[in-house]
Amino acid sequence: MKITIVSSREKQIALIAAFWLTSQPLLAQTAPKFDGVKWAKATKAGSNAFINSDFGAAERNFKEALEEVKLAPANDIRIAESFNNLGVLYVSRGLPAKAEPYFEKAAKVREAALGSSDKDVIAGQSKLAQFYITVGKRDKALAIVNKIADYGDYESKQLTEISAAFKKLSQYYHNHRKLEDAEIAVKQAEEKTLSEMKAQAVETAVMLDAVGNAVKDNSKLAERLFKSALTLRERTLTSEHAALASSLENLGKLYMADGRSAQAEPLLRRAYEISLATLGPDRQETQKRLDNLAQVCTLLNKNSEAESLYRKILDSQEKGAKKNSPDLLANFASLLVKEGRASEALPYYARALKIQESLNGPQHASLATLLDSYAYALNKCNRGAEAQKCIARAKSIRG
Repeated sequence: MKITIVSSREKQIALIAAFWLTSQPLLAQTAPKFDGVKWAKATKAGSNAFINSDFGAAERNFKEALEEVKLAPANDIRIAESFNNLGVLYVSRGLPAKAEPYFEKAAKVREAALGSSDKDVIAGQSKLAQFYITVGKRDKALAIVNKIADYGDYESKQLTEISAAFKKLSQYYHNHRKLEDAEIAVKQAEEKTLSEMKAQAVETAVMLDAVGNAVKDNSKLAERLFKSALTLRERTLTSEHAALASSLENLGKLYMADGRSAQAEPLLRRAYEISLATLGPDRQETQKRLDNLAQVCTLLNKNSEAESLYRKILDSQEKGAKKNSPDLLANFASLLVKEGRASEALPYYARALKIQESLNGPQHASLATLLDSYAYALNKCNRGAEAQKCIARAKSIRG
């Protein structure tokens, strides 16, 4: 048997050749790269198709954009946008179960990319929480809402602390005039920083109010959200700003619904006064806030003031030839019944009923409670036959 002796140099050449041959397929295969222009084009096409109600084309384009952006670096914020676009599309088509995982993925990507305390992350989570409430998944919603409430408290505390820090610096520079150049730079930083923080605080307050209204049945959590919104607005807006009335109204109405009328009254009174001063007496918002104040006065047995407030609204509406609110008419009628003046209440109930029918039709659920109240007043006036007709109709509406 012949033995072939291979030199060390020949071994080196053989190893280099083997490596080169085995590496050729890898070198020939170029990994696909993310094309931002292609993603933007598909996203825009999907948006245009969605606007034009061409949902099939919108779905194809949004899915194409999603496949493209998957090639982008991990946690690219455009991945979240693509997930969200598909979620919105499926919700608009009445497919919330299909939308849910896309919304959840979008929220995870945003948080991973921007951090849990980023304002856009919180805004996205607030929308996800409201989506969960809409589809009946309250446990999932409440877990997020508690985080949003924490964020509201955090932002309010941060605004206070940073404002205080700038104030301390200002006092320091006042006693160290040699640092005038530094003082000027800090003043510029203060103006820019607080301007941005206050603008963000106003946006956060709007978000907190929206989420609070979505969870009003959980009065403790809603109260926390409304209080945070009110605090942020009080620290960033003037004392007579119209937006401040919105927060006061939200918290006051929550207290009134929760049986805490004494706490509700000063809030609702201030909301009305701000609205009156900024928007005027004829604006719908002002008249609704006057109605709220009249309701809480009724609950606190301040009947004389409540009646005066109701008549003020009714006179204003009649002078302006505006259609009265059925709720307002019914609330005023209820006050009259409470005072033992049922016969005076009847025409107001009749008007409220007529307006409600014209707005929603003769079988709308909102009519049932109104019919019950009207029947009660009719019985007080010994008009039992008419009262029975109202009761029977209310029962028919309720099924």
